[in-house]
Amino acid sequence: MYFDAWISSGINAEYGGHLLCLLGHVSKKELHKNKTESQKLGKGSFAYAWVLDETGEERERGVTIDVAQTKFQTPKKTVNLLDAPGHKDFVPNMISGASQADIAILVVDSTPGGFEAGFEQGGQTREHVVLVRALGVQTLIVAVNKMENVGWGKERYDHISNELGVFLKSVGFKNNEVIFIPVSGLEGDNLLEKSKIAALNEWYSGGSLVDVIDGLEPPKRCYDRPFRLIVTDVFKHPQLGLSVAGKVDSGFVIVGTPVVVMPGGTTAMVKSMTTVDDKSVDYSVAGEQCILVMGGTDQTKIHNGNVICEPHSRVRTTLKFKARVLVFNIDIPITKGFPIDLHYQTVNEPAIISRLISTHSKSNGQVLKSKPRCLTKNQVALIEIKCERAICLELFKDSKSLGRITCRYGGNTIAAGMVIEIT
Repeated sequence: MYFDAWISSGINAEYGGHLLCLLGHVSKKELHKNKTESQKLGKGSFAYAWVLDETGEERERGVTIDVAQTKFQTPKKTVNLLDAPGHKDFVPNMISGASQADIAILVVDSTPGGFEAGFEQGGQTREHVVLVRALGVQTLIVAVNKMENVGWGKERYDHISNELGVFLKSVGFKNNEVIFIPVSGLEGDNLLEKSKIAALNEWYSGGSLVDVIDGLEPPKRCYDRPFRLIVTDVFKHPQLGLSVAGKVDSGFVIVGTPVVVMPGGTTAMVKSMTTVDDKSVDYSVAGEQCILVMGGTDQTKIHNGNVICEPHSRVRTTLKFKARVLVFNIDIPITKGFPIDLHYQTVNEPAIISRLISTHSKSNGQVLKSKPRCLTKNQVALIEIKCERAICLELFKDSKSLGRITCRYGGNTIAAGMVIEIT
């Protein structure tokens, strides 16, 4: 699962950190240390955020930079929590976290002016909603945070729900795919258990965050498709050696299995395997995060964004492909040869839009114009993208994860869509 928040809107690390404390994943000693050290820096309210923001730079700047990963157990589910950055400077890292997510939790600030700053044109709330939808997230929990600052008032909660609800619908979320929850990340209200605050219970009859998570339907997994693991980290374990972290996108992998790393084609062997919380296992299946200890290769031949697969059923690699994309609210028209940062899964690559093939109707997909001179905001188009080096892709109809792409330019997301032809 993935926590997503605009960095000034209650801070997702604080929200997630407090939840982990309530679930018993953080010792009293560690929490006390965080409180003491954060107070020394004049950031006493950051104690819970520091549960997930562990690096010196993150604590000094007060922002999440890298994707932090941990696991926790609810009464009915095991949840992999990916705390991704919300600050505009680290959107590529946010995309890396969101690309691994089954559901998203968007944390918004309910204080006067807080929600509006994030939601108005150019605010990070809008871009994050567009991105998580473009990256294939189907279920969104909206945590309306800092409700204690507005007296747990229904009027403010309804205002935010209505304003955000209209926008969520416009980017493709259906009403039954969005759940709103009033919470306090700092005080921990309505996270683990339903809040007992009288002012809230006068009008709110829903459950806590954990209640909502437990009530979600499990996502469908591609157990019967060829094995694919998308690499998110490569490191040298002091005892075990070369280790590769990632999410099994489809199929399964067993210890002792020969594998190939694409796009380079390097062969290797899975020597051993652990879960993200360091428990040794013999196999991992689609949907699981795991760490593979590799033999027969070295660290220079495996990189973030590589795809590990079966030698007899390799992922496709290409320099050029066609994609059907939705153009977002852009200022500069997109023309042939337009340079982009191409984001797919956990990496980004420089590329160009080499051809504008056609524009299409949003409602029925019919071709409106062939070979358009340019693309403008809110258009659906078929384009050709050319990369500087080979990348791993699948057709969207075969793999929703490996068949989605996002295009950015000048620090903004300009388009997103699906791969329909690999050349």
